[in-house]
Amino acid sequence: MLLAVAGGERAVIWTENFASGQLDPSRWQPTADGDFRESDVSVVAGADGDSTFRLGVSADTQGTRDDTVKFVGVRAVSPIPLEGKIRISVVLDWNKQSNGSYLTAAVVLCPYGTPGNPFTRSDWVKVEYVGVPPGTNARMVVGLKKGGHERTVYDEGWPETNRTGRAIGLQHLVIGFDDRYMQVWENDRLVYESKEKVADFNGAFLYLQMSSHSNYPRRTVYFSDIRVEEERDK
Repeated sequence: MLLAVAGGERAVIWTENFASGQLDPSRWQPTADGDFRESDVSVVAGADGDSTFRLGVSADTQGTRDDTVKFVGVRAVSPIPLEGKIRISVVLDWNKQSNGSYLTAAVVLCPYGTPGNPFTRSDWVKVEYVGVPPGTNARMVVGLKKGGHERTVYDEGWPETNRTGRAIGLQHLVIGFDDRYMQVWENDRLVYESKEKVADFNGAFLYLQMSSHSNYPRRTVYFSDIRVEEERDK
């Protein structure tokens, strides 16, 4: 098993819990692509009076162009090494969307740093939730792009099965790499395991982002408890 190899131990090599209560510009750069009525990335207090903090990403696209998809989020200033056995943990909160149609919330790993949308670059890996019309449900998509060729490797069988999606909430995600083979865990359940090497890059910038089509009121998703660990032999 990639994430539990006998004789190994995990060393934390990078972590972020937004404890300062604000976005640290030495660690994070805002990203955006497309036109918005309003957009925002900021650190906010945790839900239900929790004393912790998390990253809120918001977009209001009312009155914007119909021919563009809008992206907003952040990327880490420094790349994450992907050599060896690496696991990246993120808590993603779908935030009880009353209408999540054409909304996405994604964790993206891309070897290129950009202030825009990493999906325009030639190589990346993503774990993404996509809102399923007409309302509250969503589905997971695992996708990758190699040398400009994009493909989906996991989509919960949609649309042949699970056409209506499912209710999601606080999603504990783990993306694991071992010699560029990839696993994705959701809430302690293995949901995807690659049969091939999916990442041709030794390091990648971590992006946390959402996207929206036009003419939707303000919608917000949250990211928290980010941790990068390396499994090392004892």
